[in-house]
Amino acid sequence: MPTQNSLLIFRDEINNIDKKIVKLLAERKKLVFKIAQSKIKNNQAIRDLEREKKMLQKLTILGKKNHLTSDYINRLFQLIIEESVSTQKKLLEKFCDNHKLVPAHFSFLGPKGSYSHIAACEYANRNFQKCIINECATFEEVILSVENNEADYAILPIENTCSGFIHEVFHILKNTNLFIIGEINIFINHCLLALEKTELNKITTVYSHPQPFQQCSNFIKQFPEWKIKYTKSTADAMKKLTKYHKTTNAALGSEIGSKIYGLKILTKNLANKEKNITRFVVLNRNSIEISEKIPTKTTLIFSVEQESGALDKVLLILKEKKIIMKKLTSQILYKNPSEEIFYIDIEVNISSVLMQNILKRIKKITKFIKILGCYPNENAYPITQ
Repeated sequence: MPTQNSLLIFRDEINNIDKKIVKLLAERKKLVFKIAQSKIKNNQAIRDLEREKKMLQKLTILGKKNHLTSDYINRLFQLIIEESVSTQKKLLEKFCDNHKLVPAHFSFLGPKGSYSHIAACEYANRNFQKCIINECATFEEVILSVENNEADYAILPIENTCSGFIHEVFHILKNTNLFIIGEINIFINHCLLALEKTELNKITTVYSHPQPFQQCSNFIKQFPEWKIKYTKSTADAMKKLTKYHKTTNAALGSEIGSKIYGLKILTKNLANKEKNITRFVVLNRNSIEISEKIPTKTTLIFSVEQESGALDKVLLILKEKKIIMKKLTSQILYKNPSEEIFYIDIEVNISSVLMQNILKRIKKITKFIKILGCYPNENAYPITQ
């Protein structure tokens, strides 16, 4: 058994190794910066997914030889790769002057303190000098305010890691003439809020938007006596607490919202999954052109006859051209049950010759197709917390 003195020696050795690791990471980041400059100069893409895959394979083999598990090596170097991509993308955006130093008017599902409000402010902080906010009561109002030139940008939640796709928003996207020009991922920390600190068994009624109730269903099931009241947004739920002023009322909402409305946090981190993340899309009246040097995502929708096998044909075309498909979901049209509409995210630039050829082939198979937008891929950024 190691003595106290030998334990201190071992710890000193580990500390020295950790210092070397930090210095090596710093040296690696300097090289990443030089690589980014070279890519900008030579008009090359930031990511080379095939190279990343081969690199991880080699490192995994090396790890096994040194008694390190594949999972450990993969998790460690995925984090290092994400940091490298983020560094390169930020340098590229600075070079391309993508960040506009002007105020921007954002519409979102409000009032203040809603997760849509948080997403709008975070996106604006990254891209604009100032965020002017426009609170809306419904998703439809969010879209209409931009269509009617009352705001510059609309921000809508499109999917969540706990509750999945938000189909109400997909229906709106199908019918709007706006374009997706950006996206942002937000960490969602659902809190149970009340006017004052109280025991959970004394709560009688809980207010919130339907989505948080879905995302926190495991927690809610523990209290079957609670009355569930749906509201237009989480911020609307918090406002009701201040309006009704009953200590037995509670709301599912954000920690930021609790500060805005002067509420107490009874408990937090209530989602079914530890990493509860909502992806938001940003829409504008005009589409944008994305440099081939920036990792890009294109979202499109199309409809096919259910019995025709057309979906398999579309997916086969994408597979043949080695197009990376990130998301796929569908809805049956109520007015025409035999027709199914699909929403799909693919990692390809819409302006590329490859994508234009793919679209020509897909149009021959589908009944209807619409490009919702081509925009920078948020995956190059870390999740916002």
